[in-house]
Amino acid sequence: MAEQLAFGAPFAPTPQDAQKAAALVAGTLDLPPNKTWRMPAEITWYENPFKEPNWVAQFHMLRWIDPLRRQAEKGNVALLDLWLRIAEGWIEKNPPGRGRANYSWADMIEAARAMTFAFALPVIEDHHPEKLPIFLDSLEQHGEWLAEEKHIRTGNHALQQHQGLLVIGAVLERPEWVELAVQRAEQMLHESYDDQGINEEGAVQYHQINFLWWNALGKRVQIATGSTPDAFQRVAKAPLAMAHATRPDGRYELIGDTEEFTPRALGHPAIDYVSSAGTKGIAPLDRVAIFDAGYAYGRSTWGDSRQRFKDASFYSLRFGPQNRIHGHADGMALTLWAGGESLLVDSGKYAYDAKDPYRAHLLSREAHNSLSIADAEYDKTAAVELVTSSTHDDFEHYRFDDHGYAGVHLTRNVLISLRWQVAVLVDSFTADRDVTMSQWWHLSPEASHRREDPAIIARTPTNELRLVWIEDTTSRITRGTKSPYQGWFSPTWRKLEPTRTIEATASGRSGRLITGLSFSTAAAPRSFKITAADEQEGLLLRMQRGDSQIFTALVQESAAALTLGDHTASEIALALR
Repeated sequence: MAEQLAFGAPFAPTPQDAQKAAALVAGTLDLPPNKTWRMPAEITWYENPFKEPNWVAQFHMLRWIDPLRRQAEKGNVALLDLWLRIAEGWIEKNPPGRGRANYSWADMIEAARAMTFAFALPVIEDHHPEKLPIFLDSLEQHGEWLAEEKHIRTGNHALQQHQGLLVIGAVLERPEWVELAVQRAEQMLHESYDDQGINEEGAVQYHQINFLWWNALGKRVQIATGSTPDAFQRVAKAPLAMAHATRPDGRYELIGDTEEFTPRALGHPAIDYVSSAGTKGIAPLDRVAIFDAGYAYGRSTWGDSRQRFKDASFYSLRFGPQNRIHGHADGMALTLWAGGESLLVDSGKYAYDAKDPYRAHLLSREAHNSLSIADAEYDKTAAVELVTSSTHDDFEHYRFDDHGYAGVHLTRNVLISLRWQVAVLVDSFTADRDVTMSQWWHLSPEASHRREDPAIIARTPTNELRLVWIEDTTSRITRGTKSPYQGWFSPTWRKLEPTRTIEATASGRSGRLITGLSFSTAAAPRSFKITAADEQEGLLLRMQRGDSQIFTALVQESAAALTLGDHTASEIALALR
């Protein structure tokens, strides 16, 4: 049974196994994304050389010794001695619940370690049977620990704990543990995935990670019990949403704890399509997709005779619960991709250390293209509501409501046309006291800027983004500051890049910011301005790009319209009806 269950990352053989085993023999340990560590002659298990929780967690999982097991099974039996020395040393110094790291017996670390021990049982039995009792006893301890409900965490950590208990129960022939693991997994699936295949984590990269992990667990359940519960079918819907979250460069948008990452090899035609620049697989049917869990994605095309997939424009918008496990306080946040690059960026993951001030900032509302209230704490248990949305041939409209700041009601209307390369946002607030609402725009790290009042123009060698406001809006630009932390972008683990951040503000007990966005190639810049008038039918906006191109928008309580051409409020209101 142990041999049948020993598959998948990080337990399957790889071409790097011999190299990794040799490094361990030489006394060096690599636990990406951390630096290489020179191991001492005797490990104390108090080690934390980089002051990094991620490193300590991986260290105590012991998955890093599995290449020794895999190489020993291929014939290099001498490597099993090192595996045994490290594993026995851990068992001796880390009794249940009293490990030398605070969480060595917690938070899925114990589950990963149990699987490491379980998968080594066959090779230990073949070559060092006298050692079997040590590891059988330890697996019993791990199983008893994981069977206790109070030790089970949430999200993918709980998933791994269920998987660990399943493996222990299967290899030790403890059917009650197998049954408990399957029961917990089935219940969790109904809580973790909705009917659209969206995972609870709140981060696009974790949607993929969980998809792979749940499929591995389903396969192990099939092996251990002979069948898989119907609940596992919910996971099969996940790749479609992941395809919608993929930018035209073939990488995920950096929503929540997501790094620059390319989806691939998930066995789904939509993922094959987005990971191959549209040369393989099948594109999703819808140009715009809204997922009830809090994601809206739109693009100009999936690829057609007018525009290739990789040349398309793309945006994302966030709403829903703001306390997702790997999510950020990013309600109402807009990202924008056009001309082959990000024009408005999300914050990125950076790291998991909650005490790190950069991490704290990148999680915050101020680090996203959204709204915040000065000197007020956002309630992360709040949920941003998508009040209404509509999709048309040439534009989309969204309205969001947010009550996450005590005594304040925030509203954002977004009209966006990727075809016309224009957007208008109407951000408003009402409060029970005088407040200052800040509107944030985080530009590409490659962008420069200049002011042409009332516009701010962001330029890269390829593209230009113009942002304009009306009603005497005050704005300022920050880049890479630490007091306060602002103007930072994290594309990958522990990497920070300073980026220009625009803050526009409005103050009082009520107010609004009306913002127009125009994006085009840098080779064809055009002026952009916006005017507004409150009409009986609603807020009438008139935008002019260049000398002659006119856009007219009407924003009503529950609907909005955007047209190319100069129209009156009555004309647009009639069209809305």
